[in-house]
Amino acid sequence: MCLVTSLAACGLINGSDETTQPPETPLADEMICGVFPNRDLQNILGFDTYWYSYSTSPTENVSTGASGYSYRCDMESARDPFGLIEIRYGIDSTLSPSAGQPVLFDEIPTAFPDTARETSFEGVEGEGWVWTDGVEIYVAWRYDDTQVLLARLTYWGPEEDLDEQVERFHTVLEPALAQIPELASATSTRVVVPSPTPVAEDTATGNDD
Repeated sequence: MCLVTSLAACGLINGSDETTQPPETPLADEMICGVFPNRDLQNILGFDTYWYSYSTSPTENVSTGASGYSYRCDMESARDPFGLIEIRYGIDSTLSPSAGQPVLFDEIPTAFPDTARETSFEGVEGEGWVWTDGVEIYVAWRYDDTQVLLARLTYWGPEEDLDEQVERFHTVLEPALAQIPELASATSTRVVVPSPTPVAEDTATGNDD
């Protein structure tokens, strides 16, 4: 049972719980999820964002007493060739990729022996792994303060282009990984773009004239 109380509890990589209809054209926001320049997502990775959501909050494991901060980001594209980017950052070292059993950070190379390889990010202290699993590209990073980040990108392009997309994903993530801890420790935030359509209030109040 997960005992982490945060918006990114258990470090899960899941789809969004929002139901807003995405726009017909990519978003023109300058920044996506607070740390990703939209132009870099488009020009470097080729990822057009149609919807995104991100949140930050303090987090605590009530079993161990460990505390820290969480950051969660979900971006959705048009599935041509990318579907989504998901980022989870928090204090839990147990990672949950979209398929298969949860895996500890230190177990990544044995859980994905065919594709896992060590990676590094300039200006970010810690250690990390990158691997692919089917149409999914994963990056896991453990910061020096032991907080852990898991990023996932779904890609449906030609298989021969997969290695190139891994490198492009790395390039887009590099500056963001340096900024996420600071953003996560700031004021708790919840942002959804486009904003969900408010539920219409019941105006049938039974007024007596």
